[in-house]
Amino acid sequence: MFHRSSKSAFAGLLVLAFLSSAVNGAPATPTKLKAVLISAAQASSERLRNLKRDGYNAAALNLVDGSGQPEEEAARRIEKSGLDLYYWIEIARNPTLADAHPEWMASLQGHPEWRRFFPKLPATKTNEVVKNYPWVPMLYQETFPVHLERVKQLLADQPTPTGIFLNDLQGAPSACGCGHPLCRWTTDYGPIKTATRLPNDAAARFVASVKKLLPKAKIVPVWTPECEEHDLDGLCAGVGCFKGTCWREFTTQLMPLARAAESIGALLPYREFQRDLPLYGPTAGWIKHALNSFSEMPPKRNGTAVPENHLIAVLQGWDVTPEQISAQVARSQEAGAAGYVVSLMKIDQSWEPRIVNANAAAQ
Repeated sequence: MFHRSSKSAFAGLLVLAFLSSAVNGAPATPTKLKAVLISAAQASSERLRNLKRDGYNAAALNLVDGSGQPEEEAARRIEKSGLDLYYWIEIARNPTLADAHPEWMASLQGHPEWRRFFPKLPATKTNEVVKNYPWVPMLYQETFPVHLERVKQLLADQPTPTGIFLNDLQGAPSACGCGHPLCRWTTDYGPIKTATRLPNDAAARFVASVKKLLPKAKIVPVWTPECEEHDLDGLCAGVGCFKGTCWREFTTQLMPLARAAESIGALLPYREFQRDLPLYGPTAGWIKHALNSFSEMPPKRNGTAVPENHLIAVLQGWDVTPEQISAQVARSQEAGAAGYVVSLMKIDQSWEPRIVNANAAAQ
């Protein structure tokens, strides 16, 4: 046991050692990201000051098509506040592209269990296919360059950020037709296709392409975890997703992305995804469970673990209490995440079926 004088001397040595390492250029422990996601309208100078006072060190600004100057002004305010500037760009969920090019939307084929949520939707006729509106994945040969050009235009004339979050690089919710919002591994789980699916490294190649636009910025792809075994009798409605294709394909797509990206965002709005369940234990217990799944599940599906310290947790800050936000942050820290982003704006993940004439859409 140290005497008081020994403790003081030891503490002094630690300080000297730290200063010496700093002078000699030894790497320091990286600061964990503590960010908020906000719209331009939410980025007032007063709010930004309050966020920094509350311990946040970064703000991710949502960029939307056609906004321009309000976002540039918001970005300048974020820079002036002393918070690190990030951008958030939604990729797959795009009503404008879906309306203009219905053939580019993901489809709802295969399992029909999703129809329990839309009982009035008519059965499809010959040459018709149900599309998942308004989800236009970048996983098609036709959509990849369009989404990349969108990103380029959104970044044009904006201040250079520390990093960029790219959300929804996967397929659409209920990809296999089960109805579960977390099942996102495919674009078309059926024979009718109106666009050309790219290989499984498409998301990784998209991240690399965006990196070329801003080489000095961190590019953070945001990935949604898949379903769980207990969902068989729940949101998967009896479809054997967990033991079937979902996690295997999830892993196949995630592996090249994990090699290409410095870090990966994990989209974890636990209440929005109906994961506020008692089986997860404490409030927001699913957050820790979902982060752990990135390291636990891929090795079981012919992949390798993505460690928790490679992940940034994207948390739900809308329609929740301050206590629920604190609980989510605590669960992400318990899991060992590299940081977190609390979204103060709603990250819309909704979808609905639209019947499209496949022949007309393919022309």
